[in-house]
Amino acid sequence: MKRERQYRGTGVGGGLNKLRVAPYLQILAGLAIIAGTVWLLYRFVYPLSCNLAQGISPFATPTPIGATPSPSPSPSPTPDPAKDHPLYTADLTAVQHEIVVPEFQYIGDPVVYKGKIWFVAGNYATDGMASFTRLAVFDPSDDSHTFLTLPKQYKSIRFPAVNDRWIVYLDATASGGGRIVAYDRSTAQATVLKTVHVGMPKPVLIGNVAVWLERTGQSRDKLFACDLVTLESVALELYDNSEYALSDPCSDGETLYYVAPDGRLTAWKLETNEKRVIETGTYVHDPKCSGKYLAYLSGNHGEDCDLMLVTEDGVKTVASGVIDFWIGDTFLAFNRYERNYVFFPEDGTTFCTTRRDELAMLLGAGEKYLIWMDVTWRDKDISEYMVIE
Repeated sequence: MKRERQYRGTGVGGGLNKLRVAPYLQILAGLAIIAGTVWLLYRFVYPLSCNLAQGISPFATPTPIGATPSPSPSPSPTPDPAKDHPLYTADLTAVQHEIVVPEFQYIGDPVVYKGKIWFVAGNYATDGMASFTRLAVFDPSDDSHTFLTLPKQYKSIRFPAVNDRWIVYLDATASGGGRIVAYDRSTAQATVLKTVHVGMPKPVLIGNVAVWLERTGQSRDKLFACDLVTLESVALELYDNSEYALSDPCSDGETLYYVAPDGRLTAWKLETNEKRVIETGTYVHDPKCSGKYLAYLSGNHGEDCDLMLVTEDGVKTVASGVIDFWIGDTFLAFNRYERNYVFFPEDGTTFCTTRRDELAMLLGAGEKYLIWMDVTWRDKDISEYMVIE
């Protein structure tokens, strides 16, 4: 009788696999593996990816155990430099004052010298045009004024330049031209420096030297200098059909600044004959200066002009759309869209000095004074001033 072959198990597939709960144990083991993987990802991989996203090096030194991390400093507010100026809280109606000269209807060409405002004053002539006939000296400390009678052959006294000894001005006809006259304050004597045939040159003073830019031909202009003691004259520059001859020179009392025929801003110390070029990289028109600041316009007085300030680091744009400007001891004053502004180069702050609902035309500035005309009402001339500190 044949015996059936029997096979014995080797143990493989035995043990837990023979238990009825084996499938459940396998499910639990799988869940444990999944949970461990998730924990590893959360504990190590996720923080690393966050650090990389924030630009933090994965090799940065961690804070030692037991050490107290230093808190990040809380940001402090940046102080507003404008608050340091009296203009920040000033009542413009209280600090602005009218220049009243009852003897005359209007004033013009103001210049500030040693705390006083010098300007020409006049009335309307029979032809309906302005005629400036006197030079007035206005004292803002008490709002008083006095007059100087300067020799005048033609219609108006224009563009006075003043220092301790001299007053140089243009004795102008109504249509342009006239005489450039030097008045010696110590002797009360006047001397005609030159006859002007066309245009209205604006003289500047450098000690005993007067300088002006004058049209001398159909397309030629010359920059003249005249020694007021010896009356010797010389042409410093010749402009031949040059647009830069439209730019007026200026002086800080020691150095002459002007736009040369090649368009470059030039500084010339006449006493020592030191001459240098100031590179600007822009068009230069009508430079103005004080003992501290030098500035100019990037165009010929239009709404496309920028006011440019020359600094040690180069040229800086102060404002755009500037029609005209002047310089005081601590500020630049400029006019745009019939409103006056003052800019303080020391901290870069700007204030509007024209009162709400008013319009202004800038007349001049110097030392600590700003002078303008209120043109809100066109039926009369109102000239005003204020102290800028």
